[in-house]
Amino acid sequence: MNSRRYLVYNLILVVALLTGCQNFPKDPEKTLEQVTNGTLKVGYSENPPWVVKGPAGPTGIEPDLVKAFANGLNAKIEWQNDSEQNLMEELEKHNLHLVIAGVTDDTPWKSKISFTRPYVELQKKKHVFCVIMGENAFITKLESFLRQQQTTLETRVQP
Repeated sequence: MNSRRYLVYNLILVVALLTGCQNFPKDPEKTLEQVTNGTLKVGYSENPPWVVKGPAGPTGIEPDLVKAFANGLNAKIEWQNDSEQNLMEELEKHNLHLVIAGVTDDTPWKSKISFTRPYVELQKKKHVFCVIMGENAFITKLESFLRQQQTTLETRVQP
C-alpha cells in the first residue's frame, strides 16, 4: 500500500513539473514572440565577405542568413548600420535583437552579450551571431535555423 501511495505522489509531482515546462525555453522579454509576424531589429557592421554594406542594405553571407531567418518568422527586418562597438552597446541595452559583423567566438564582448553556437568554422575561427542575453527561445530558434543551413554554409565559405 505504501509503495502504491509513493507511486501516485511521484506521478503527481512529475505531471506538475512537466506542466510548468510547456513553454520552455523562455524569453523573459518575449523576443521571439515580438519578432514573429513583426520586426527583427538587426545591427550590422561591414566585414566582407560576411557583411558588405550596400546602397539597398547589407549583403553577404550573414545578411542572407538573416533574411532567410526573418522570412521563416514572417518578420520584416529593420537594419541599423554602425560600428561594432556601438552595435554591441545597443544590443546590450536590448535596442537590437541581433548583431552581425563577421564576429567570432573569441570576441571581448563575451561577458556582456550572448552568442549563438558557432555556425561555421573557417581558418580556426568560429563564427557566431550576437544576440540578446537571456532570450533563450529566440536564440534556440535561430540556432536551429543555422543548423539547417550547415551544408549550404560550409560550401559557401570554403576558400
